[in-house]
Amino acid sequence: MRKVIRRSRNWLILLLATDVVFLFAAWIMRREALPYMLLFLLLFTVFAFAAGVFAEICRRRKEDAALLDFLSNPGEQTEEALLNLFEHSEASRMLYTQFLADLSLINEKTVELAEYREYIEAWVHEAKTPLSLFALVLGNHRDEMSSYVYTRLNYTWRQLNEDVERILYYARLQAEHSDIKFTRFRLDECVTEVLAEYGTFTEERKISVTAELPPTEAISDRKVVAFMLSQIIGNAVKYADGIHGEASVSLRQEGDKIYLDVCNNGDGVPPEDLPFIFDKGFTGNHPNRQKATGMGLYLVRKYAELLCVEVRTISDIPYDSGFGIEMVFVL
Repeated sequence: MRKVIRRSRNWLILLLATDVVFLFAAWIMRREALPYMLLFLLLFTVFAFAAGVFAEICRRRKEDAALLDFLSNPGEQTEEALLNLFEHSEASRMLYTQFLADLSLINEKTVELAEYREYIEAWVHEAKTPLSLFALVLGNHRDEMSSYVYTRLNYTWRQLNEDVERILYYARLQAEHSDIKFTRFRLDECVTEVLAEYGTFTEERKISVTAELPPTEAISDRKVVAFMLSQIIGNAVKYADGIHGEASVSLRQEGDKIYLDVCNNGDGVPPEDLPFIFDKGFTGNHPNRQKATGMGLYLVRKYAELLCVEVRTISDIPYDSGFGIEMVFVL
């Protein structure tokens, strides 16, 4: 309303100027009629200006409604209605033409993105076949390998598998409908399985892992939670102290909430980096993290939002004494 009145102020000035001219003419020709002419002109000006503002508001509402109809349901009828409203303005028609071109480009890019996501998912599933064979060969021929060779191959397999999983879950974030399935499951068993995947790596680096996992049930997507845990535990193990590395995982339930803490005794995260550790691609300034992709914790945060799980850093661990991340599940 205010914008319409502000844009119509030129017309109001023109009306007032016309009133002044008529009043001057009335003053010259018949001075005794001046008060009546003044009252008439003021009433006419107010009415004319109000009618003009009302007509402008109605026109803009029709244009907005036609534009919204076209955006929500593009078609011949909505397009024709939109063109009929804007046909009086060449600039509006040019804007509409550009809008159609941009809309066509957006639709084309959306289709390309969907095809790309489908290709990535298909590639990931194809890549999982040789990785599964890799794991099977490692398991069946462990006794035929030296400890060093087995450890190296197992580490390579785990790293490749983790990278492939990360690509898959990143691609799924772009899907129009997330494939989330909530079920009741044993959270302690899920954590134990993820810890077992890092068993060889922790043994090689001589990292001591302690776990306090009382039987605890949660309601969430077990597969996605396992992926999130693998990213968090993987970071905790990877950045634990290089000489006397320690990591811990603990579960506790308080009321209707379950707290899952994952900590290590590494260098920690500088205070200036803490607000950004869940941002996409953020690695910080620490030299040990320069080769990281910065995608693991970003995916954790995004999937935590989908699962309604709170993920946060543990603030009571002093810097240079370690780092911890807490997941909070609501029953």
